[in-house]
Amino acid sequence: MTVNPLIPKGLFDRIVVVSLPASADRRAHIRAHFAQVGITDYAFFDACDATAPEVHALFGTDRVLRYPPCFRCGKEDCGKPDCNNVLTPPQVAVFATYLKLWQQIAQTDERVLVCEDDVIFHPWTGGVLQKLADHIQDGHLIFTGAEPALLRLGWALCADHDAALPFRVDDTLRMSNPCHAVTGAYARALLDSFDRVEHTADVFQHQLAPVAARGARTVFPPVASELSWSVGSLESLIHPKDRHADWLEAQGRLDEAARYREHVAQHFRERAHKTPS
Repeated sequence: MTVNPLIPKGLFDRIVVVSLPASADRRAHIRAHFAQVGITDYAFFDACDATAPEVHALFGTDRVLRYPPCFRCGKEDCGKPDCNNVLTPPQVAVFATYLKLWQQIAQTDERVLVCEDDVIFHPWTGGVLQKLADHIQDGHLIFTGAEPALLRLGWALCADHDAALPFRVDDTLRMSNPCHAVTGAYARALLDSFDRVEHTADVFQHQLAPVAARGARTVFPPVASELSWSVGSLESLIHPKDRHADWLEAQGRLDEAARYREHVAQHFRERAHKTPS
């Protein structure tokens, strides 16, 4: 691959950005942000939307857990009126997207950096990735395409995002779909253990799949976060969130914020205890 200044040479074989073809605003963000940080060699991986044949096939062959019970807590009602207790078509579309991506990666022994299209890298990214590359080079961490490995590199903005934290790699669980690296062997193991959609793609990949216990590691401090959940400048494409309304209010767009809050409330009134058709 072409040298990307932010990323030590040889650390990854390929960079992909998971994105709906119709998400022009998110793709524009990626192009601008990646250019800003010096990432030039990457490709968009076209995501499935809720109407995709792959999504219909999963529902049609009874390969999606249906409500009840709630896929998160296993109960019929957890008492939270805004609980996302139903696996909705958009969530299944995300899972179908990752299944397609894993199928592609599984055909290789590559080490692939996977980002979602609202990712944002932090100023300390280059330094942390160089320490990661040295850690691998020194034999402290096995990261080859032929060995099942997943590196969690970025997740929702929190206290972890602190350049002053010492570099470490451990097995702390973080849902790192916004930015992670996966090997061909790890992708093959994910596919081998997949039977049906019983949770979200991130929980399956980072926690539930048997390979996660032996192959997933987490890098601190995280090098990336994302914009839809952490900042709200981009709207969530799965479930609308008040964070986006907060961001609109901060921009002085009060009428838009009010309409969006009603959209959030209406969404959960309709979704809370419905089984997708």
